[in-house]
Amino acid sequence: MNNEKITFSLVQYPSVKGDIQKNLINHLENIKLSADYGADVVIFPELSLTGYELEIASQLAIDDTSSIISELSQAAIDNHVVIVSGAPLISGSDKPYIGAFISYPSGKTDFYRKQYLHAGEDNFVSAGSENYCFEIKGKKLFLGICADFTCSQHWLDANSAQVDIYLSSVLISQNGFEHDSKILKQKAIEHNLNIVMTNYIGETGGWFSNGNSRVWDSNGNVCISANDADPCLVLCAISNNNISGRIINITKNFTR
Repeated sequence: MNNEKITFSLVQYPSVKGDIQKNLINHLENIKLSADYGADVVIFPELSLTGYELEIASQLAIDDTSSIISELSQAAIDNHVVIVSGAPLISGSDKPYIGAFISYPSGKTDFYRKQYLHAGEDNFVSAGSENYCFEIKGKKLFLGICADFTCSQHWLDANSAQVDIYLSSVLISQNGFEHDSKILKQKAIEHNLNIVMTNYIGETGGWFSNGNSRVWDSNGNVCISANDADPCLVLCAISNNNISGRIINITKNFTR
């Protein structure tokens, strides 16, 4: 049985509305800091490079030739980490996808497109159609973006892929947090998975996010959690037999 430790850095932060360049600067600073603390995987919230700004998502959408993708790829190479970040991705229609970029130390970049949309999101964005999982240190990780975790099929697909850890990149509001955290706790128990969830703080897209980026073990226990207000790194090490972590405050690490 492989018991090698994987260290995650969950970057809980406030985005700058629609400003990809400023958000990219913040990403690069906190990717490096995460690597300095020994992270293997660095995860940002849903649409982290733009904020959850659906009304202007089509204006902000990028494709796989963007220099943004290249800079994140170079950061993954330089810091020897896997990076999960997000922005609207150009599609074949006038509505972009809610996208995640998975940047690898090898220089490869993959893309995941959110499949299961919240009510009303389809007014602004298109739904993806393919799952995404990847392997690191002998463990299989399955990626979801926010409302993906509300769909039973997404979890059945994770089971079929025989994954070990579910990664959730989200915007969860203050009003929705209790409900959504109960879902994630139950899914951890039901599917015998560790769940890693990264959320915003502050206002984005008219929503006031609730922070509390956290990790559940396969028994549904919260092993480590941020608070609801502070920018921070939630550093969490997961192995077969143990989950441990600590919180690093990053209030000073942001360009406004």
